[in-house]
Amino acid sequence: MRKNIGVKHAVSMLAMLALMLCAVSVMASKKEGAVHPELTEQEQLIACAECHKEATPEVEKEWYDSVHGIAMVKCYQCHGTFGEFAVTPTKENCATCHADMLDKEPNTPCWECHVPHSFKAKK
Repeated sequence: MRKNIGVKHAVSMLAMLALMLCAVSVMASKKEGAVHPELTEQEQLIACAECHKEATPEVEKEWYDSVHGIAMVKCYQCHGTFGEFAVTPTKENCATCHADMLDKEPNTPCWECHVPHSFKAKK
């Protein structure tokens, strides 16, 4: 029984350490520009939202409360994976689910009409 508590504690501590490292890396990357910080293979297994709850809580909450968050659209579906990460998604990323809107507005980027992460219409 005691070994299980120790293993659970160690796993929890490692997860917290990974989240803290991710948060520090994200904050440092804000100063450098629009590039995601380097992550280890293990860190890449953590869902984006887990780190962003700490690193950019306002963005994570805005997304979480949005239609996309409620529908459980994952960050990589718009921003790509770590190997092909893009801070600003391409219209092709949006077209995966919203081809009809891109046919309707082929020359207008989605973010000109919608607030990123909340996806509410701009006034």
